[in-house]
Amino acid sequence: MTKIDNVMTLKAPLLRVWMNVGAMLVVSGCSEQPRKGPPTEQEIHASDSGVASGAPGRHPYRCDDNRTLLIDFKDQGLTVELRSDARAAPIVLTAPSQGLQYLGHAQSATFSGNELKIDTGGQRSVVCRKATRQ
Repeated sequence: MTKIDNVMTLKAPLLRVWMNVGAMLVVSGCSEQPRKGPPTEQEIHASDSGVASGAPGRHPYRCDDNRTLLIDFKDQGLTVELRSDARAAPIVLTAPSQGLQYLGHAQSATFSGNELKIDTGGQRSVVCRKATRQ
């Protein structure tokens, strides 16, 4: 074995260690950014349930026009689905970021705590409040 072979034999394990360290740094650089504050109501509602069936993200709301809505919080609270009952087709609204207005085809909605204000073009706004499970 030559001197070059001896040097290469000694450097190979060290080279593997540095390659693993480099790979770990690259992977850790792609990780999710840390949270910059407490979770929003919508993020909380996306992971819990307010109905007896336990459907994740589903919560009943009572509205000032005497309607009851089931609201499904999805995508970490960035999407809400509004339904008149569990079998009804949903009205889907999305928000580009936490705390911003939800937009859909003909409606928009904004949250303030446990209240949801729904606006439909040309009609009076409807305010719905989260109903507690009995």
